[in-house]
Amino acid sequence: MKRSTLAHLQQAVASALSIGPSVRLLPLLLLGLSSGRSVGVADTFTESWNLMRQDEQTQGTPGSYLNEVRRRQDGLPVSDRFLLEEAQQGAAGGRVAAATVDNLFDSGAGNWLAASAETASAADVQDAAGADTTVAATPESAVSAAATAESALKAPAMGDPARIFRSQPAADSWQLLPSGLLYRTYLAGPKEPRLQLVYSRDTKNGRAVGDSTLGGRAGLFRITDSSGDAFQLDIDGAVFARILPSEPSTALEGSDYRVGLFGTWKRETTSFKFGYAHISSHIGDEFLELNPGLVHVNYVRDSLVAGISQDLTDSHRIYGEIGYAAVAGGAKPLEGQLGAEWTPRADDVWTGAPFVAVNGIFREEQGSNVGLNSTAGWGWQGQKTNRRLRVGANWYNGPSLQYSFVNRWENLVGGGIWLDF
Repeated sequence: MKRSTLAHLQQAVASALSIGPSVRLLPLLLLGLSSGRSVGVADTFTESWNLMRQDEQTQGTPGSYLNEVRRRQDGLPVSDRFLLEEAQQGAAGGRVAAATVDNLFDSGAGNWLAASAETASAADVQDAAGADTTVAATPESAVSAAATAESALKAPAMGDPARIFRSQPAADSWQLLPSGLLYRTYLAGPKEPRLQLVYSRDTKNGRAVGDSTLGGRAGLFRITDSSGDAFQLDIDGAVFARILPSEPSTALEGSDYRVGLFGTWKRETTSFKFGYAHISSHIGDEFLELNPGLVHVNYVRDSLVAGISQDLTDSHRIYGEIGYAAVAGGAKPLEGQLGAEWTPRADDVWTGAPFVAVNGIFREEQGSNVGLNSTAGWGWQGQKTNRRLRVGANWYNGPSLQYSFVNRWENLVGGGIWLDF
């Protein structure tokens, strides 16, 4: 079991008091007076401090972090659990005990405890600097304290004691096979590597089609620097298969195969990607037997692809992508897509939340014709992996999603289930 932050702080104080008179005051000056000066002390105090910071998360989206602290208690960084635990004690007992931390933080730290406790309940909060007075919780003071805390959480200044609740990694960190992605899958992207099964009716010719995808995307390694910016190398692959339920033996009409290798970057709310993607298209043997006069088009693309994604809020995202390829089989070099998503985070991971997404995809061989795909429904998102399971309706209008059929137009109306990485 992890040691509590309070235990780490107690060990830090004990260590500081165990060394020489001229040295023991350095940690207290660093934290209590917030001098902001760098002190290199290779002792147990430093070890304890690093342990408390070892799983600090990078800065969250501005305007959302306090809510995330209250809503997602499991898996919080050590310092945030300390803040939350103290606030909850204040809510339950009428005040926040500060006997241990009063020598480490000045009166500014009290604002953090006050803001959380006042927002959670109408309790009184004791000043965290060791004063014997209490701060009465009024609606005006709660709003003021919360606003102050929220502002400082976005960009705490050097020397601000609040940095204990929002510190950054001291050096670059490397992760092998990291969890999650820096550049997320496009929810309405029809050619994204994922797991899916979508059943639709093509109103252009009145037939039923089943589009399934067997694929995925994963990070190979991730580098995160001291500012919270990160780079990750991703690999992905998928097969996009279409079956015809109304045909004999549920014939396989065709399948497109994709593989890609991408470098992805994330800086605050903006993500970038650049890399290589290969896609090739094939027609099913049974479908060729049912249509002996059909001429097979060996559609192939080997593309360099660049994309950018912007989180406008916690729930709203827009993105754009462009690629240029060496081609064969009726394909032309230029391709691209644009899209937008609304994906509010659920208050309860088991309850889930709605989603709406739209995507426009174009390929040069289709001229000015753009394929429009839209989807809406209900989804559940993993707290640590950020993988998303969705069920809902889907509508696509545009050139065939089976790229072997270059000159065919489709209007697909249906629904399905998706697992996005």
